[in-house]
Amino acid sequence: MKRLIPIFLIILSACTSYQQNWVQELENKNPLKDSTNYISVYFRFDTIINDFEVSGILYPSYSNKTGWDQWENGVRLFFYSRVTGKEYVWTDYSEKWHCHKNIFMSQNVHEIVTSEGFNGFKNGDTYIFHYDSSPSIVPNSILLPHAEYQFYDIDFDGEDELLLNYYRGGPQCCAQSELYNITDTAFVLICPKEWDNWFIINEDAVVNPTKKTITKVYYGDMCEWSESCFRFDDEGELYLWYDIDNHLNSTKDSIISDTTFYQ
Repeated sequence: MKRLIPIFLIILSACTSYQQNWVQELENKNPLKDSTNYISVYFRFDTIINDFEVSGILYPSYSNKTGWDQWENGVRLFFYSRVTGKEYVWTDYSEKWHCHKNIFMSQNVHEIVTSEGFNGFKNGDTYIFHYDSSPSIVPNSILLPHAEYQFYDIDFDGEDELLLNYYRGGPQCCAQSELYNITDTAFVLICPKEWDNWFIINEDAVVNPTKKTITKVYYGDMCEWSESCFRFDDEGELYLWYDIDNHLNSTKDSIISDTTFYQ
């Protein structure tokens, strides 16, 4: 029994030191750690995906009326590549407006905020986030609806891109995702050439590697839906290829389908 005591103390000390190291690293990289307007919560994921270690700083949203927000919170994510030694930083924080856009929708945060006995976040709280790779129940969907991020060759060039997922962020609370190219220095948002706004795909998106297309489906009611098909050109640029609009013609009691090709 006496031999077990010092072994236990060594393990405990090592674990404590390890936790302090990664938390301290995040604290040192936290530009808002001294801000009185934000609470900083530190976390790291329990799984290494594509040789990336991922950690982050959560800036929880709170209001007196609704309490702690389980959906939309500010965040700063750090993707450290164990292969190249490079670290990529993603955040929705606006330097111009000094605020977050509040688009980090995380299953881990949802589970924390809705757990029994949760009394709110405190500045300096630390968490280990679980990386949930459970597949979607939508047939042939490429998205992992419970994962905050994933890697997939979305532009069909033989190299994986980053998909930043938003848990229950889309229509009917389905998962949706932003798409990013991984360059030598940064994550670069993938967006159609003619678009200036936010481009996302959700669980219903149909990805076709043969045609190099991504088809997004939009539902109105039972008899109205549309789809937009996007295609990658030879330079890897995404563009809108065609739109199909389906609607009910009540006079003829039939479905009318209109297709518009753009290129």
